[in-house]
Amino acid sequence: MLYDYTKRDLDVSKKDLGKKENVNEIRIEYKSFINTPYPEANRVVGYFFVPDNPKTNNPLIFLHGMGDKNLVPLSWFPREFAKHGIPSFLMILPYHFERTPKGMKSGKKFLLDDMKDTIKDFRHAVIDVRTSMDVLEKEGFNKEFNLMGVSFGGMIGTIAMGVDERIKKAIFAVTGGNYLYITWKSLATRILRKKYEIESNDDVYGCTEEKCIDVHKNYYDYIHKLKIVSDLDRVPYVKECFLFDPLSFGHFIKGRHVVMYNALFDEVIPRKASNALWEEMGKPERHWLFAEHATSIFYKKRILKRGLKLFLEE
Repeated sequence: MLYDYTKRDLDVSKKDLGKKENVNEIRIEYKSFINTPYPEANRVVGYFFVPDNPKTNNPLIFLHGMGDKNLVPLSWFPREFAKHGIPSFLMILPYHFERTPKGMKSGKKFLLDDMKDTIKDFRHAVIDVRTSMDVLEKEGFNKEFNLMGVSFGGMIGTIAMGVDERIKKAIFAVTGGNYLYITWKSLATRILRKKYEIESNDDVYGCTEEKCIDVHKNYYDYIHKLKIVSDLDRVPYVKECFLFDPLSFGHFIKGRHVVMYNALFDEVIPRKASNALWEEMGKPERHWLFAEHATSIFYKKRILKRGLKLFLEE
């Protein structure tokens, strides 16, 4: 299956970054299972926040959004979850921050590559999430995980949760699915749309909104043929983007406990995209924030409070 991998022993390096407010911060690094031409991306890097007195042995995997400015504000979440007793691992996504290849901007590779490379990039991110759980298991934590994904991190998290049943509970904030909406209506993908306009190779770029609508006209028929995860390798698809669209994986999550937060004025994740993913997940608990995409961070304490109840009590 596209997102499968063969487990092996991992040579993990750890660096103690000190303690603050009864939480130990440890930098973890190991070689990614995915080998690329970019040395920076070939190492998985994460920051593990370990409370002195944990209230659960089920760790939280935290996935940040795309870009180069959100790591500091979003790292508040794993730190705060740890302060309240939840061991939390902030994984740096490939091609982001310190995993960004020289000459590139953080996160931009996911927007600029051709379709086949993009599939590899999404696979890279999802397998890094899964192997990070292996690392935490080896540290003695439970095989049941919590996850929080914000924006692009929520998209990666949806796929990871869909293909790995160890993730039992999740919070998804300001995220969505269906690239028909995200590609053509999102402020974040305007660079990608420009590429579509100037390139003519349909296998790479060369797409138009009209072509995209045509490609997606039977998308839900495809999704409903995916009865089990391994069907990804068997069910024919119209376009490769179906293989890394979070919407294709939403129904695999039904029955697990999910809480969604969406922003009423989100200019990055269109409402149709957030609604589509919510519906495909089985309409889990959802809250609307009176905010835009970036200003949703103003509700961090509200999200934290709900997350603590979800991960510790329910």
